[in-house]
Amino acid sequence: MQSSGSVLIGEVSLDAFLAFLFTFIGFLFLGNLAYLLLRRALDGRVSRGTAKWTAAVLQYGIILGGVYASARHFLAFDPTAFAASLGVLGIVIAFSSRQIIQNAIAGVLITINRPVQLEEWVTVSGRPETGPGKVQDISFTTTTLKGLDGGLVLTPNASIITSKVINYSRSGLLEVSIPLAVPVTADLARAEALALAAAHDHPLILPHVGPAERSALQSLFDLPYIGRLSSDRPGPDHALFEPKVQVSSIKEDWVRLTVRVWIRQIHERDRIVSEYLDAAIERLKAEDLLDEKKREDEPGPGPSSSSPEDAARDRGTAPGQAA
Repeated sequence: MQSSGSVLIGEVSLDAFLAFLFTFIGFLFLGNLAYLLLRRALDGRVSRGTAKWTAAVLQYGIILGGVYASARHFLAFDPTAFAASLGVLGIVIAFSSRQIIQNAIAGVLITINRPVQLEEWVTVSGRPETGPGKVQDISFTTTTLKGLDGGLVLTPNASIITSKVINYSRSGLLEVSIPLAVPVTADLARAEALALAAAHDHPLILPHVGPAERSALQSLFDLPYIGRLSSDRPGPDHALFEPKVQVSSIKEDWVRLTVRVWIRQIHERDRIVSEYLDAAIERLKAEDLLDEKKREDEPGPGPSSSSPEDAARDRGTAPGQAA
């Protein structure tokens, strides 16, 4: 029986409740520590997804087991006291950041709905947009992406749920826009033909690829995303992924072209673009299509620009002599 001078929460003394609260915090720490240690032990031996979820099961098992043991010991499983402890915990959470709560709920939704998974290449829209990145980790509040430049981008889980997410791994493809410029005096049709030829000859630009890449491309037509692209065609059509050249703008004496190509090797995007530009520029230079030429309609120098000697020579007289 509790003494008359003790402070009670429900039917549990304040000392017992504080002991339960500190024990709960201690088990949270132990759960996180166990997660880190098990991840370190499993990484490299099993897949990243298996390592993550195995460690997560251990983490939450320790936390739930600790809550069960401490509640039984300190609160004696009194429903009133347990509800009171949850009420106090809810008050503490209410004073926390609203973003933290949103990200925690979003983390649960990501675990259930799985819009993104480990090792997938995605882009999360927003300000700023993340750009293509591989999903490295999905924690309770944040998702970690590794960009093409090697940097790690910590994205709040709420952004994954509320923003537009482009998942390249599930579609299997990435369309790349490559800028190219030629002088306005160049043969534009020939320049476009050379730009397309350079794309056709690259081994990683679709659809003119090796047998292995072509087989992988064929399997992509079974995906819903690709199926919608070719829904108006009688069968799988590789022409969907043919490179295209468009005139994007004309600025000063240059015509700006945009070459649009499809690739599967998303992590090799920058290398593919660099190799393509090297090949396209070499072809254009070989036919002098990058050299600026004087336009035919440009006026030549007027008569007033000739010297007296030149004028006299044209008339067949000496300078100063009357004609």
